[in-house]
Amino acid sequence: MRIMHDADGFSRAGHPLMRITTLGEFTLERFVPTPLGDQDGPPRYVRVARSEWGNRGPAMTLLKVLLCRAQRRATRGELIEAIWPDHEAINAAHALDSAASVLRRHILRTGEVGGMLLTLRSGGETVLKLPGQHRLWVDADAFLSQVSGAMRIEHQGQSPIPLLEDALALARGEFLEDDLYAEWAQGRRHTINGARHRALFKLVDLYLKCGQVSLAEEWLFAALEEDPADEDALCRLMTLLAEQGRRGEAFQLYQYTEDVLQEEQSAPAAYTREVARRVRQGLALHEQVERYTASEAQVPAMAPHPAPPWQERGYWGDAGMGRATLAIMASSCRGQTATPYRYHTLPRRVRRRPALPTG
Repeated sequence: MRIMHDADGFSRAGHPLMRITTLGEFTLERFVPTPLGDQDGPPRYVRVARSEWGNRGPAMTLLKVLLCRAQRRATRGELIEAIWPDHEAINAAHALDSAASVLRRHILRTGEVGGMLLTLRSGGETVLKLPGQHRLWVDADAFLSQVSGAMRIEHQGQSPIPLLEDALALARGEFLEDDLYAEWAQGRRHTINGARHRALFKLVDLYLKCGQVSLAEEWLFAALEEDPADEDALCRLMTLLAEQGRRGEAFQLYQYTEDVLQEEQSAPAAYTREVARRVRQGLALHEQVERYTASEAQVPAMAPHPAPPWQERGYWGDAGMGRATLAIMASSCRGQTATPYRYHTLPRRVRRRPALPTG
């Protein structure tokens, strides 16, 4: 194992000095050096107590904003606008300097030489930057890297299943769940959620192609357990269950999602309602390029509906959820004899909402 020098910003064993979890519960971890002669084991990290950073709001917001930015960097002006949009009422420059100092000296404090929050000059502007994955590991970036790696190895003719499984195992929670409505987090959140759906549906397609129907069900159920309002996963799972003759179970899932959406003062999309109607009425589901049609001759064809996201070309490279994939899915379902994944009542995921204005 090659030994890294302190000035490189690594631990002596070559592991990141800190790890950050952003998917689900937000956590910070610091690397714990191992004794000399015992460096062949797995790296050890200790969680930073919330008491060390929980009451340092501006510094933590600065950290999260940088994690949401391309290359983990932003100019002072961009940071002030993101963190203090109404900065005319305060000395925002001083507030940013204070937040950067707390972040550098306390939250991202390590025992190695070399700062974890860098100050650079670029194009006449001052830029704050966090180090990359080799020094500051972040689960969301690891997830996106694994999804991209899966796409690359598939184009090389290899199976992307292991990488997709590892990636989705990382993405089991909401990105920055304590900052659901922060404007500065929305772009990154959309990127991560989109990659999560691409990986999930690609993995489901691959499982079905090789006849692993139960595994496909488990991943779709897990997605709905995480977010019962995920209509893309719901439609995939309803179709899969209906193909196996489990229409009552499929419609029960739809009713649960409908209840969740009603509580949020919303309703299922027209496409989702149409899938549920056909499931309930016992009509065969055959996805065409632009429409649903029923196999029963006495039932007229439905009006065209927009193709679902997973059916669009390019949703996962050149792979889509079209007729060929659905034919594989149907034949796989009919030939599957493994014990199916049974539905249990899904717990409601609680979304934090902004406080109502007073006065």
